[in-house]
Amino acid sequence: MAPSGNEKERDNSGERGNNSNDDGGRDSVPLSDEKGDRDDNNDELATRSLRIQSKRYYVDVKQNQRGRFMKLVEGLPNGNKNRISFPMSTVPDVRDKLTAFGKFWEDMESNGSDKDVEASEDGRLKTDDIRSGQRRIYFDLKENKRGVFLRISSTASYGATRQTVALPAQGIMDIRNVLNELIDEFGQGEDQNDELPEFQEMRVERKRFYFDCGNNDRGAFLRISEVTNRYRSSITIPQQGLSKFKDILSEVCTKLDN
Repeated sequence: MAPSGNEKERDNSGERGNNSNDDGGRDSVPLSDEKGDRDDNNDELATRSLRIQSKRYYVDVKQNQRGRFMKLVEGLPNGNKNRISFPMSTVPDVRDKLTAFGKFWEDMESNGSDKDVEASEDGRLKTDDIRSGQRRIYFDLKENKRGVFLRISSTASYGATRQTVALPAQGIMDIRNVLNELIDEFGQGEDQNDELPEFQEMRVERKRFYFDCGNNDRGAFLRISEVTNRYRSSITIPQQGLSKFKDILSEVCTKLDN
């Protein structure tokens, strides 16, 4: 059976054994040092490292002016890295998915590997996903010649850069345990607000304008899109700039009305 649209979208993510790059996909960049992922704009609250097979993984809790988030970094044998980040409010859901996939794989092993599990044509053994605002996080347990692994990928609805990591099946529960520990220590990101204003749209002449609120690990934002039959363009305004944006827009409207 041909893969669905969502499955095709997942296949572009990349992991070991994928066509895009044998060690993790096009988003891989060199590791600069023995830290997970340095960023001078973020405060690092905690970091944990694990070695799973030939790769090292880092789990970092970071914070900036927009809130806390967790970053999972996959260090590849060739010196590159893949990474994916989640708002702290989403981490408990990620932890629960890892628990489910870890137990699924353990059951596979105890029952004699894949005796009772039939993989799809592309090697998928089990799939699931999380929806959080405009973000969608995919979980795909797959098998290739190197063994069984869990691919985690994240995408937003407006073509943001896809983030992907791959975990060997033997290390799923190890990462889950680290997430558990960090959730207990740093909470679930109560400063993150998933209750966003509803989507709105308006039509002016032959154009449509769409107003979408979303959030990511940098905070909440408003995206305004202009759509015609020939093109689509958009601007994104961070939450902290909305008040000033509203003031300028109000001033312009007042002057035009006069």
